[in-house]
Amino acid sequence: PTYDVHQLAAVEALLQTFGDWLSIAYIDEEPGPEPGADRRYFSCLIDANCPFMDNEAMPHTGECDLGKSLVAMRKPRYRIELPGYPILGHGKSDNQNCAVIFTRGECLQMIDCNQDAYFESALFLPMALQEMVGCHGNPKGRRPGILGFREHIFSNIGLLGRLAADSEFTFGTIMQRTMDSPLEARLHYGHPDIMDKLQMVQQGGVSKATKGLNLSEDIFAGLDLVLRGGWITYKEYFHVGKGRDMGFMSALSFYAKVSMGNGEQATTRQWLRLGLELPLPRLL
Repeated sequence: PTYDVHQLAAVEALLQTFGDWLSIAYIDEEPGPEPGADRRYFSCLIDANCPFMDNEAMPHTGECDLGKSLVAMRKPRYRIELPGYPILGHGKSDNQNCAVIFTRGECLQMIDCNQDAYFESALFLPMALQEMVGCHGNPKGRRPGILGFREHIFSNIGLLGRLAADSEFTFGTIMQRTMDSPLEARLHYGHPDIMDKLQMVQQGGVSKATKGLNLSEDIFAGLDLVLRGGWITYKEYFHVGKGRDMGFMSALSFYAKVSMGNGEQATTRQWLRLGLELPLPRLL
């Protein structure tokens, strides 16, 4: 795809701000090797150390910290060809799965762009990673595939803001406690959960993206994990902040997304298999 000068300037501003801490994964495409051939798609990774591509510099004068300068596409550090068009449904899920191959280590943490970190909570990260060390002393014989955490909604300003924050707190924290214990039915709400990358790769990625089935794309990581014999736990000593839209329609859209996602889940084979195999307490 062709990126305009403002998009390239925004990428450069991010790389200048975060430096070596930030890598950006994106999907690139190019024409086929012969006329009439299918287009080729690539999963690419860039960072602040990647050189600029020659003959693509464009002048930019904008409101970001770059000021008056030249911006251009960067040469990807890694460029891996994909078997076909990767966007099967919702873009978020496919982008996540295309970026998983560039991650390092064995643990992944899912963070949304509207989330914020707290320094005092970051001090608990070693404890969170200790939960994923291994199966020693673990009664279930293997480390959890998903380690769930809670969120703190800081956009509780005004009546609508409090409504959105309270509904999110009820679903994302209070209900998760009960679903974890005693029901053992807590799956994956999305963020800021830590996942076992090795188990996620075996089941096809961290989310599903088929249109008409996977509006609630995150929960399918938990469904597939349970079907493969994995298990999920939930802790509350670590949390991140989260900001919600405070408009009336935005607050109502959360309920609409949850209800529509539940209806779509009822038609999937994952729920069929769980309904046939789960014991009654977990099924409820």
